[in-house]
Amino acid sequence: MKRSRILLILLATVVGPIALADDGLPYLATVTIERGPGAQDLLGERIVSTLHVDAPAKAAAALEDIDGLDVIGVDDTSVHIAFVDRPTVAGAADTRFLENSWVVDFEEQAVRSLAADIRTELEAVPTIDELERYVHDHIVDKSYSRAFDLASQVAASSSGDCTEHAVLLAAMARAHGHHARVVIGNLILESDSGLYAFGHAWTEIHDGQRWTIRDATLPESGTNVQQLRYLPMAILNDEGPGYFMSLLNTMMSMPVRISGVGNPP
Repeated sequence: MKRSRILLILLATVVGPIALADDGLPYLATVTIERGPGAQDLLGERIVSTLHVDAPAKAAAALEDIDGLDVIGVDDTSVHIAFVDRPTVAGAADTRFLENSWVVDFEEQAVRSLAADIRTELEAVPTIDELERYVHDHIVDKSYSRAFDLASQVAASSSGDCTEHAVLLAAMARAHGHHARVVIGNLILESDSGLYAFGHAWTEIHDGQRWTIRDATLPESGTNVQQLRYLPMAILNDEGPGYFMSLLNTMMSMPVRISGVGNPP
């Protein structure tokens, strides 16, 4: 069995069923989410919530590395946090986030061809916004037919879920000289029909001053989406041949349920 298929089975076992959201876009997994008592207002710029995890101390330690997120309590089953709408993983823009790697293999011909195509199409060096849109449009088969492919495989197949969008955008960003990394975490989505949470992957790209969240899976929210909140757990630290173990380790720290979601008192 292909290793990526084994990984998909492992991920589904750890984080729950994969599913398409109401907007038809593929996320890693559905996560049960509940508002706090009386929390009916739209989520503000800073929210509080409780993450129910299998290893609270381990999850809390990982969350200490998130800029814009505060751990306000830990007990035997959960971690209580407060965070802003778009927190990012702490850390400098190291040279490793510019380099070709096993996963973010932008020196492979399939990615190099895409990088050349967008420059030809725009008749200019693309902006980060244009790279995000290009990757979104390039992946026409938005499905679970792939399982955390390398960037070159995504470029060739034009297929995948949020992980493929994140990996290809990281590769395209590095190919154009931007520091970029893949992030694994949760997306909290507030729409006309309710509050939802998904396991998710996206890209952080350094704009020269700070890390910024870029999400090629959904560069523009649907009209029914009122709020989006990102909850990063970690970057994909190991981009080598053993990357699936790094990914699995992060997934095992992710919440199985998010409760008490609301604005701070």
